[in-house]
Amino acid sequence: ALLQLQSALIAQARRHTRTVMPAHTHTQPAQPTTLAHYLSAAIEFINRDLTRLQSAFATVNRNPLGACAITTTGFPIDRTVTAKLLGFEGLAENSYGAVAAVDYVLESVAALAVSALSLGKFTQDLLLWATQEFSFLTLNDAYVQTSSIMPQKRNPVALEHVRILLSRAVGQAQAVMNCTHNTPFGDINDSEDPLQPLVHRCFGDAKRAVKLLTGAINALQVDVESLRRKAAGSCLTMTELADTLAREEKLSFKTAHHLVAQTIKRLPHSDTAPELVADTLLNVAQENLGRGLRTPRALLMDALCPLNFVNVRRVMGGPAPATVAQFLTAQSQGTQAVHRWFKQKTALIAAGAAFV
Repeated sequence: ALLQLQSALIAQARRHTRTVMPAHTHTQPAQPTTLAHYLSAAIEFINRDLTRLQSAFATVNRNPLGACAITTTGFPIDRTVTAKLLGFEGLAENSYGAVAAVDYVLESVAALAVSALSLGKFTQDLLLWATQEFSFLTLNDAYVQTSSIMPQKRNPVALEHVRILLSRAVGQAQAVMNCTHNTPFGDINDSEDPLQPLVHRCFGDAKRAVKLLTGAINALQVDVESLRRKAAGSCLTMTELADTLAREEKLSFKTAHHLVAQTIKRLPHSDTAPELVADTLLNVAQENLGRGLRTPRALLMDALCPLNFVNVRRVMGGPAPATVAQFLTAQSQGTQAVHRWFKQKTALIAAGAAFV
């Protein structure tokens, strides 16, 4: 399910490498980025989720058979035979640990909980952006619900269901850990059959949430113009303006930062036209430096453009379209590799089930 979600995010990101939007820090508009750059962050943490789940699978897929009650047996059995026949990839070797240890469950629900928490944060953003106050995106009719009394409503309830399912999965993962806390290290019911239904519900809710989120991602309709307007407002390009002054005027960044900060204080509002920003900056520079700026006005205007802001940030991991496109290509190849891993493990399990 996570692989399908990751593929859906990669497809959306490829459509929006030049869709500028505001990035937020401390819940406030901070700098321009692109929607593809934002989605790439989710693609990358899902990649880590997949790695954690693969590691958990390696721990789980160990054969405990032959441990018997807790000390193996006096009969000359070969535990590796049943391991191979049933699709296991090794042994839970120590017989005491094969019976007593529950870290295979704890590692699995921990990997799931980390994934669910990250996806919950991501889903919360999508819900916020779907509000009319933001109007960054909408869902198609299949993923919204009207009101029983207000006919104009288009409530993005699919995302609400995703959020609560993820929260339930996290809660159940915590419950699994609580159930095993301070229990004896031995053969004990607390860590056996009564615990397993909770584990299964935990994974079941998470899988439902991820599949529903994948459908919602595929159904997203992005308001590109609204994102562009927001990226152009709130003085979000001021970092690049200060960077430009530092580069072109040979000023310390501290001085450049001060000049731009003083400029912003004199602006009538945060959505002031770039021309007025440039004019105000020229006056502030004259007052603070005792000279005019040598930087061409055209270069100052470029520094105030959101698309220019992302284009010049070509450092690995940055929002420049070419940089993000390269990242998405690499992630797509990585997704294919995990798909191959998944098919191999599924075939292994199927062969073991067929033997039984």
